[in-house]
Amino acid sequence: MLRISFMLLLISISLGLAQLVFAAEKINLSPLFIQLSDAMGAVKEGNAEQAKQDVEQIQQQFLAIEQRTSTAGQAVQAQLQKTLETTDLEQLTALSSALLAFDKEQHPLDVNEQKSLFKKRIMPAFKHWEQVITDNQVQPDVEMLKQQYRLFNGIWTKNERTVRNVDMNHYGRIETSLALLRVAIETEPLDYSRVTQLTQKIASQFDDFLTGKQAEAATGNYKLSDGIKLLKDGLVAFQQNDSATAQEKLTTFIEIWPMIEGDVSTRNGSLYTRVESDIPVILAKGSAEKYQTELQQIIDELSAINPTASYTAVDAMLILLREGLEALLVVMALISALRVAQRPEGYKWVWGGVIVGVVLSLVAAVALQQLFPAASSGTNREMIEGGVGILAVLMILTIGAWLHSKSSVKAWQAYIKKHMGKALTTGSFVSLFGLSFLSVFREGAETILFYVGILPNISMESFGLGVAIAIAILIVLAFVILKSSVKLPVPTMFKILTWVLYVLGFKILGVSVHALQLTGVLPTSIVDGISNVDLIGFYATVETIAAQLVYIILILLLQRWMQKNEA
Repeated sequence: MLRISFMLLLISISLGLAQLVFAAEKINLSPLFIQLSDAMGAVKEGNAEQAKQDVEQIQQQFLAIEQRTSTAGQAVQAQLQKTLETTDLEQLTALSSALLAFDKEQHPLDVNEQKSLFKKRIMPAFKHWEQVITDNQVQPDVEMLKQQYRLFNGIWTKNERTVRNVDMNHYGRIETSLALLRVAIETEPLDYSRVTQLTQKIASQFDDFLTGKQAEAATGNYKLSDGIKLLKDGLVAFQQNDSATAQEKLTTFIEIWPMIEGDVSTRNGSLYTRVESDIPVILAKGSAEKYQTELQQIIDELSAINPTASYTAVDAMLILLREGLEALLVVMALISALRVAQRPEGYKWVWGGVIVGVVLSLVAAVALQQLFPAASSGTNREMIEGGVGILAVLMILTIGAWLHSKSSVKAWQAYIKKHMGKALTTGSFVSLFGLSFLSVFREGAETILFYVGILPNISMESFGLGVAIAIAILIVLAFVILKSSVKLPVPTMFKILTWVLYVLGFKILGVSVHALQLTGVLPTSIVDGISNVDLIGFYATVETIAAQLVYIILILLLQRWMQKNEA
């Protein structure tokens, strides 16, 4: 009955997700905008013929949209004709505006909902920052201020879309002020009045956004190349000991960054993060040779970015490797445990969980892409990863307890004597199925969404090659794990597998709770004086630390209980 109920639950989840997918088919204009970006790149390179072909493809795709006859849709069609007649940057920019207007018409943004999310996710962290500023006026602790700013800025970065999606002008003003605040904190000696002034300015900007006050529009049509030139000019000025000019150039870069950041964030996420975190520090300390070297590295990496370049097989490979490795370790730990236990009948349950996890990952990814196109790579993905991750940790505790109970020679011999020739209980197999399913599903939907994002801009040959290489590497790793498990004594193998699962569980729990905090599902209570350690899934919040402490205590209690039973 347990087996049947579990399978019925999975089937009902699948059908529910499928109904969500087909109940609301939203228009996805991402391929059109990518094609438009290619056309702009072709014009800049002097290839007008290629640009015209790109526009023709945009027209063909747009005419296939059922809602093309709406008011904004007719405006897009009219602009398409103008752009085909004169394919230049001016007409392409006008086409981009027309497509954006059509997108807003078809997917009206709930501004009140976005502001509500802003209040829930960003304001508590900012209020904490304001309190830190108030409490440290007498004897400011610079290192503590830097750490607290990083914590707040991390929360802002994860949730900044609540502002960016509503009003780019407000977003640009806030981004600039935050960068200048970082500069003020890094400047030596610390000017605390400047830090306080900028904090008050940001508070005012947040209030303007929430109350709907109109923000002054940024002027100028800036490109990434303009930003790179400013950085180069700033570097030259620093090298010539002209700090005033250098800081002026880098400040201007910070001001135009919100208008050009898209070309970086979509191509190199880690570089985007480095620019936002390092440029303010370089602005404050660029006279030192160390920071001039860092600035040169950033300039080189930005210069290497081509907004019209395609993704490569390496990109496709790294995505699957990054997301699939944790799932592989869990699944192979289960397979290894069954192998050394001489219970091959359990393989089908583990592989069944993997297959169902892959299938439901596909369904969930399609559902997210269709229902939440603007946030499918953000909030909703994080919520799924957080919830499923916590379920996986619970499964890890139960499987880990079973493995630990067989990790002594005495316990293993007793187990063999009792169970030789007899299958494990159905309940045990269902647990194996559940953990393998959750491990794959947790990473699967996210992997597919990443691939959805790059597919319009990668050749199928490169995509297939990258995925094939990643799968080959994962297969080799799986083979090595299995071979290693055979050579180790059975109790030792169970002990190793137990701690592999427990360590992964610690990280998964931390990442999952953190993901739910970033999406506002759980509160965020920042702990002062402790740094995040992303590598092990440790985050300096009361909620994350408490969850991981409970997890460790449960493991210790389980071990003690099992040791008493063995005695």
